[in-house]
Amino acid sequence: MKIKKFVARDFKSAIKQAQYEMGSDAIILHTRQLKKNRFLGFLSPYHVEITVAVDENLKVNTDLKRERNPGYSSTELKDTIALKRQEAADMDNSAAEDQLLLELQQMKDMMTDIKMKMHEVGAIKGISDTAQHFYQILVSNNVNQDIALSIVSSIESNLPAQKMDDATWVRDVCINVLQEYISDISPITITPGKKGHIVFIVGPTGVGKTTTIAKLAANMTFLEKKTVALVTLDTYRVSAAEQLRTFAEIIGIPISVVFNAADFTEAIQDYQDNDIIFVDTAGRSPRNPQQMEELKGYMKLGQPDETILVLSVTTHSQDLIKIYRQFSPMNIDKVIFTKLDETYSYGQILNTVYEINKPVAYLTTGQNVPDDIEVPDPLHLASLLLRKDGLA
Repeated sequence: MKIKKFVARDFKSAIKQAQYEMGSDAIILHTRQLKKNRFLGFLSPYHVEITVAVDENLKVNTDLKRERNPGYSSTELKDTIALKRQEAADMDNSAAEDQLLLELQQMKDMMTDIKMKMHEVGAIKGISDTAQHFYQILVSNNVNQDIALSIVSSIESNLPAQKMDDATWVRDVCINVLQEYISDISPITITPGKKGHIVFIVGPTGVGKTTTIAKLAANMTFLEKKTVALVTLDTYRVSAAEQLRTFAEIIGIPISVVFNAADFTEAIQDYQDNDIIFVDTAGRSPRNPQQMEELKGYMKLGQPDETILVLSVTTHSQDLIKIYRQFSPMNIDKVIFTKLDETYSYGQILNTVYEINKPVAYLTTGQNVPDDIEVPDPLHLASLLLRKDGLA
């Protein structure tokens, strides 16, 4: 058995070399593309390497068979070889085109990044070095560039000229400006004397709705001295219903697990004498119209006093905004941000509330029930947005 590798600019040329040296009975064992090292790799041509083998004994036997088969003409053989060569050439051209498109997209993305950087440099030109420093901190904390620019512009307009280079003054003014952006705080409030205040907790899967409801129920029961009842629609996950049932037993409050509209209506009626009724909904995919319509049906029956959307800060800002828009037909009143303990940047909170213009009800900072939940403090939140490299 004779084995040899051939390298050429394209598949067709490599085949031609192999056939010239090894004969037409050679068998291709392996092919791969070799890319030349050129500057940034842009538009660099691929070379093809093929590994070819030929068995000399098989070659003799094949030649004898050909001589004994007068029906196999040389013209047919040439046509077959030409067809195979064309197929190989087409595959090679297709791979080259795909790579070219990929590199062109990479160049396009790079140019977009460069344009954004140029826009950023032009936008902050003229702002004091100290203000630019805080701009960079905000951006590093995932604050949208346009929002960060608006904030530092407000800083400049609120600073005395002689304090422009005073980092302490600039930080204090920045804290004040940030508080204005995140000042809309609205925890659950119950009108004195009112009973049966219904709160729907909605959101996508995996954001911690069930644990959040347990925290809210415990705090309402023990700290605010309210009578609380739980209704869960999350029958898709047995573990979620059992988890909430366990919490309810520990807290000492009633709970109903409902499977249909009739059960839901009955549960709401049974709990009308409680101060507040929390409704735990199943995690919904905003992209699933059937699930969303089912949720709308329950909300139409329940007529909630408040509908709160739960969002995780570990999600990208643009995705958070998209999720809100997809849930907005539910008439969202306020939002809860969860999993603050799982990230070092909090710009997603500012970006989202700036875009959706809804108040923040609570923040959750861990899994402990009932401790790891709090009403946002704008000053503390503003300080988090100015953390540098994950440190206060």
